[in-house]
Amino acid sequence: MFKWFKSKKPQIETGREIAGTGDGYDITHPYLGALALPDDSVLMNRGSGRLDIYKEVLNDEEVKSVFGQRQDAVISREWKVEPGGDKPIDKEAADAMSELLKSIGFDRVTKLMHYGVFYGYAVAELIYGIKDNLYWIDDIKVRDRRRFRFTPRGELRLLTPTNMNEGVTCETPYFWHYSTGADHDDEPYGLGLAHWLYWPSFFKRNDIKFWLIFLEKFGMPTAIGKYPTGATQEQKKDLLALTRAIQTDSGIIMPDGMILELLQITRSGAGDYKAFYDSMNEAIRRVTVGQITSSGGASTSIGGNESLQAAVLASIAKSDADVMCESWNRGPGTWFTQMNFPGAFVPQVSRIFDEPEDLKSLSERDKNIIESTGYRPTLASVQDRYGGEWEEKESPDQTNKKNKALEFAEKQNDYAPALQSARLNVEMQPITDKWINQIAELVNNAKSLEELRDNLYKLIPDMQLDQYAELMAQALTAANLAGRTELLEDSKHG
Repeated sequence: MFKWFKSKKPQIETGREIAGTGDGYDITHPYLGALALPDDSVLMNRGSGRLDIYKEVLNDEEVKSVFGQRQDAVISREWKVEPGGDKPIDKEAADAMSELLKSIGFDRVTKLMHYGVFYGYAVAELIYGIKDNLYWIDDIKVRDRRRFRFTPRGELRLLTPTNMNEGVTCETPYFWHYSTGADHDDEPYGLGLAHWLYWPSFFKRNDIKFWLIFLEKFGMPTAIGKYPTGATQEQKKDLLALTRAIQTDSGIIMPDGMILELLQITRSGAGDYKAFYDSMNEAIRRVTVGQITSSGGASTSIGGNESLQAAVLASIAKSDADVMCESWNRGPGTWFTQMNFPGAFVPQVSRIFDEPEDLKSLSERDKNIIESTGYRPTLASVQDRYGGEWEEKESPDQTNKKNKALEFAEKQNDYAPALQSARLNVEMQPITDKWINQIAELVNNAKSLEELRDNLYKLIPDMQLDQYAELMAQALTAANLAGRTELLEDSKHG
């Protein structure tokens, strides 16, 4: 190792992997078959490696409810596609990706793939076609994960009726899968929420069974039949039949000498069964959405803070969304880009979890800063923060100048050039003010004269002259007509 660091140019063997799981070096799996076995102790010990036991967990009404909340917290967030780079081809790839996600129903696909969080992994098949000279993904079908297995090297295999031992190879561009929940990369099956939800739901089901038995005994006392010494087997059978008949019949008959009594329950254990049931539900909620809500709907989380609960759920949902979006970007997103836009950076798909800012609070904060410090935000920062187009508010001096110009024009109504000049000045003011504001912003933000010069060159093509030229043309036409009118009037008097 020391010699390696001492060498002038260390030699690196690219692609080298020493601690792989498919070459017999994994001591945690001493026996290697064609297909790897899940490392989930519950799944292996209780279900012999079959995911059917976890489907039973999902049938629990509390599990279904809270996992649905977790899914909705992901799907309710809008998705976005951002170019992977600044080149035109990067933007073109992002536009095509956005259109693709709309066409396949990305929310539907996301919801189905999100069950990978519950089971540990999810698998989807991509159906390709051609659209506008592009290799297009016509459909994405999320498959039942029970049909798939992984090799010790993490390669996906499809089990078929004729090939259950090794499975059929699932080629990369056509199958998309991801796993989550495991604490290392050597577990291709992941470790889903079902691993932790199995026992709470199992105990809850058995608790309900005993609870129902208790309620039956509490509502209907147990009948006890007493037979005299020396009773025959036939008499004992008749007495047992009487104890069973008392559960359904309103009246019974019995031979003289037999005794039938009711055993009353002297204590109530309903509270114990209900407390255990609620505890299991709370465990399910804690595992799934990171919070506890009592069966009556009242919050019993930390401090009873509903906003904190919402923040926790949003954090969990963002984590799920990040895992799935990253898997998409590294899988189908990369394949789609490489097939259609060689050389482009892969567009990045993500879900939007940023909450919109309170504009009222922002404006109040900006006002306080301006009044206390004397500094004000630049036009660029105002547009970035509040959106829309902005122009500088007229100062009292500017308003007075305009008013005086109009007053002067009104007084000189008998002198056409003065009136026209004043009106032209008023109508030109918004256009020239906009130019001045644009230039002033460049001056305020420029760090050097060279930067100011370059920015002015860039600004000039954007400084629109259409309105300016139109007003000047109207003013020149009006001046021409006024001049002709004055000449005609003079000729009449002359």
